[in-house]
Amino acid sequence: MTPDFKKWPRLFLDAALSAGAEVPLSPDQTHYFKTVMRRKDGDSVRVFNGRDGEWASTFHAIGKRDGALHVADLLIPQTPAPAPAHLFFAPIKKARMDMLIEKAVELGVTDLHPVLTRNTEVRDVNDERLRAQIIEASEQCERMDIPTLHPLIALDRVPGAWSHDTPIFAALERQGDTPDLQNLLSNRSSFALLIGPEGGFTTEEATILRKTTPFTPVSLGSSILRSETAALYGLSLWRGRATL
Repeated sequence: MTPDFKKWPRLFLDAALSAGAEVPLSPDQTHYFKTVMRRKDGDSVRVFNGRDGEWASTFHAIGKRDGALHVADLLIPQTPAPAPAHLFFAPIKKARMDMLIEKAVELGVTDLHPVLTRNTEVRDVNDERLRAQIIEASEQCERMDIPTLHPLIALDRVPGAWSHDTPIFAALERQGDTPDLQNLLSNRSSFALLIGPEGGFTTEEATILRKTTPFTPVSLGSSILRSETAALYGLSLWRGRATL
């Protein structure tokens, strides 16, 4: 196998991958290959599906609108599933949401949970757009899996929907008696963090977070952080401890 395969474009495909497989492409995918990726007939690309590893493949144009990939050699075997890392976040405005999603994927988040609170800025979530961003970020940072995007959920419904033993660390600003997150992360193989909206949690919501399982209130320090900064700071703390 050519040693410079890392320079080839990398693409997620939701299809079974194995040596010799022919994966048909839709007209939209073919257009993406030709126009966006600027691939020509016979060009090499890397493909992965989150299950079967990463494969070398060759793009074949079939007429003007259709195409296919010929899967050749296994480049990287599928890696074990990463440690669970759940991020609950109140949706924010577009540019900052884009940055939050991209960097959270790069930092190893496995599950993204949009949460509706009283002060949430953006109350409608475009799932298709967010999934496309998640996939693009996974392709770029060379993850072997695709994080899961969960449906938008109201804050008061999170406890009933949470089926894991992991506590959900809830970042509460201006609360002097909450422990620092960085002091609670030792020896944790899984992680869950809730970040509030730009306007903060209401008094009623803060009470829920203090008194309801599985929430554990935490502090992210003395500074008041914007939502995306708080999310990435918390994920960075977890990743730093998880890789020690």
